[in-house]
Amino acid sequence: MNFVCPSMTKTILPGLFFSLCILTATAQEYPLTLDECRRAAVEHSPLTVRQRLAADKREAKDRATSAALIPQFEINAQASYQNQTVELPGELNLPFSIDLPLDQYRATVDFSQVIYGGNSVRNTKRVNAATEEVETLSLEVQLDRLRDQINEIYLNILLTNRQLDVNQLMRQTLAADMKAVSAQVKHGTTTGGTQAALAARMLELEQEKTSLQGTREKLLQTLRTLTGLSVTESTPLVLPEVPSEAPTTDNRPFQRTELKLYDSQREQLDMQNRLLNSRANPQLSLFASGGYGRPGYNPLESNFSLMAIGGVRFRLPLTAWDATQKEKQANRLLSRDIDQQQRDFERNTSIEIAQYATDIQNLQEIITLDPQIVVARTIIREQALAQLKGGVITESEYLTEFNNEATARIQAETNALLLIQAWIRYNAARGIYE
Repeated sequence: MNFVCPSMTKTILPGLFFSLCILTATAQEYPLTLDECRRAAVEHSPLTVRQRLAADKREAKDRATSAALIPQFEINAQASYQNQTVELPGELNLPFSIDLPLDQYRATVDFSQVIYGGNSVRNTKRVNAATEEVETLSLEVQLDRLRDQINEIYLNILLTNRQLDVNQLMRQTLAADMKAVSAQVKHGTTTGGTQAALAARMLELEQEKTSLQGTREKLLQTLRTLTGLSVTESTPLVLPEVPSEAPTTDNRPFQRTELKLYDSQREQLDMQNRLLNSRANPQLSLFASGGYGRPGYNPLESNFSLMAIGGVRFRLPLTAWDATQKEKQANRLLSRDIDQQQRDFERNTSIEIAQYATDIQNLQEIITLDPQIVVARTIIREQALAQLKGGVITESEYLTEFNNEATARIQAETNALLLIQAWIRYNAARGIYE
């Protein structure tokens, strides 16, 4: 026989109870909000990584551009052979002769330092910064579309959950009605055909439940993939809050990322024009060169010698003006195209915002009647059940009223979520995600 010491029991039982409490707390799922899903999707998206890479690319370009201001050193070496050298006419009768070698050698260290580069380095960095801003905002526009996708998935999950709740309620109601009809069959006051019709409707409700569960699982799987969150069918989803008042009459999309993108694209073109101007500006630099070779800077010297030279170099492009003006003209056309894109975007978005505002106002009026419709349909279904028990109506007529109540309940839940969806779409069209 095995004996358990009372002192061990006093020690083990509290420990087991504490462990069970920890497991229960760990298994409990915390409510999940729409805003949390959107933030998780943004953080989990490769687009966010690309935004960080855009900043890294701009910094790398800036470093490469700044290298033009660093003193430049080069080592050059050359060995050559030529078929003739300098020869003086014999009729000069000079007291000396020149005998230069046909093979020549030279090795130098060359130095250059830009003093004034026409502001090309500064303007190139401005172009790099503007390019980064355009790329970042372009990715942010795509992230907004991701946020819109999360909105739709989240609301569809909520709608499916509501439909499942209605399905469960109607199955419970039908089960109670079937129980009452079964009692009538036993007493011979109704036929078995009525019970069979109700049982067939119960099977249809079971089919609807299975279909809705499959739809919800697909939506949950998509949400898990986009957000990286461990969302299950038992995870409580918080219903988004929406204003009770009517939407504003201002339909302008002030906060849309696309508007910031258009401004950034115009800024990029302006920076490119400044860079074009700087390329046509004069440039000033220092240079120096020193080395060893044969001949040196004295072309009549046939021996190896040291050589050195230094000075200031001035450069002024004379033929770049025409090309610069043509590129500026192309940029002006691009700017006009951006202006037209923005006008089209603002017009279409204003129409979209106005449509969502109308949907909100209509749904606010519709949902005020939904509770009354549900109550009325419930009363009618209960009266139909009493009539079915009394043999006044057929099972088909009763099922019609039963389906009408189910439709009314589903429509009420759908309208409530459609109002939330309309508000979310309305805010998103204005560039608001909160």
